[in-house]
Amino acid sequence: MRQIYSILLMTLLFCSVGLPAYTQEGNKQIVTEEAESKTKIRVIENRIIIENLPKDDLLEIYNIMGVKVFSRRVKAGTNEYTISLTRGYYIIKIGEITKKIAIR
Repeated sequence: MRQIYSILLMTLLFCSVGLPAYTQEGNKQIVTEEAESKTKIRVIENRIIIENLPKDDLLEIYNIMGVKVFSRRVKAGTNEYTISLTRGYYIIKIGEITKKIAIR
């Protein structure tokens, strides 16, 4: 039963990641830019590069079953961290920023 809840949670996270917020103003739609869109997260081999992070926060990485596999404090600005993860899909969470990544 716990696995079902984990799968549902991950599905919700995957569905909500990367969708812009829209507002109606008259007859035109305006895309509201969120602060997280300015922060870029890249994964290259065994390194994770976080660019333009607005403030110090906690980096958490979850596997697709919802189990936390990595956690560490990250500093504001642009930084690079070494991670040791096996191949697969993961969810990265830094404060309110959530991204999905694939380790190949």
